[in-house]
Amino acid sequence: MAPTIKEIAKRAGVSYSTVSRALNQKKGVRPEIRELVGRIARELDYVPHASARALVQNRVGVIGVVIPRTSEFAFQNPYFSHMLLGLSAVASRHDYNLMLTINEKKSYVSLYHRHLVDGIVVVANRIDDERIFELVEKKVPAVAVPGFPAGESPGMASVNSENVQCVRRAVNYLISLGHRDIAFILGQSNSKYTIERSQAFKQAFRDNDLPWKDYYLVESDFSKRDGYRLMGQLLDLPDPPSAVICINDSVTPGALHQINSRKLKIPHDISVLAIGCSDNLELFQPPLTTIKVPVIQVGRAAAELVIQLIETGDCLQKDIVIPADLVIRESTGVCQTGSRQ
Repeated sequence: MAPTIKEIAKRAGVSYSTVSRALNQKKGVRPEIRELVGRIARELDYVPHASARALVQNRVGVIGVVIPRTSEFAFQNPYFSHMLLGLSAVASRHDYNLMLTINEKKSYVSLYHRHLVDGIVVVANRIDDERIFELVEKKVPAVAVPGFPAGESPGMASVNSENVQCVRRAVNYLISLGHRDIAFILGQSNSKYTIERSQAFKQAFRDNDLPWKDYYLVESDFSKRDGYRLMGQLLDLPDPPSAVICINDSVTPGALHQINSRKLKIPHDISVLAIGCSDNLELFQPPLTTIKVPVIQVGRAAAELVIQLIETGDCLQKDIVIPADLVIRESTGVCQTGSRQ
């Protein structure tokens, strides 16, 4: 049988309520009694019952992680596994468990009101998801990743990787190599990632007093299949791009498969720049120039933020941005087509 508070109280010679207050760091317990109760609990390998602890602390010790995508997509995309690594590392350190909810059709608020979770992190949120606004309205401790574009946030805490500066840096780099016909396989238009990165792309062209071609900016559903389809669409243009940027770890393999199926050489025929978090990007042939997104760190920051909201009702910083890096490898090179200089 697992040891109980009753057994600890008997050995310590104190009441059950004193043991409970000591174990839960409540006031009204003398230091020597608190130390004695703690020592006996450790000797007995006492673990508090989750339900009892929830009643005492008014918390269940669970953070809900909501991914509004299909299971197939979530489990095949390295973004989500990296995010969970970051979230779980911090949650575990603070004695919280994670409850993963994928493709939830019901209200996110109901998870909180049914006392299933203490707070919620919505990963890869969509800016038109009404359930996000309900979380804010009902004052549920919640964090959105990546959040909302400037001026459009409902007041919800958020964590995001650096989108604007890194994309501008990447486009400036491609322009410095002589590329002018640069395509961008984006995601869906209701994603902050797509909105910010497309804006940064255009700003980089403005900074260089160059025009961009709108038909080189195409929207995907973030999948490998769509990466393949849209890369084919771009290559079939009368003036195909000399370089392409792929928005995530799923789109990139699809685009590469299309390029390789046409026997095109990277970077001689087309330069490829990937945005992502997967370590496998450097293992492709040739190794891919990458905007390295620190998704694990984003997950860690999101967990810290939601725990602050759960435990204090507030947070020190409401919108956190984690820097990203441009890693130059062999998939980008000088534009080889004279007409594109």
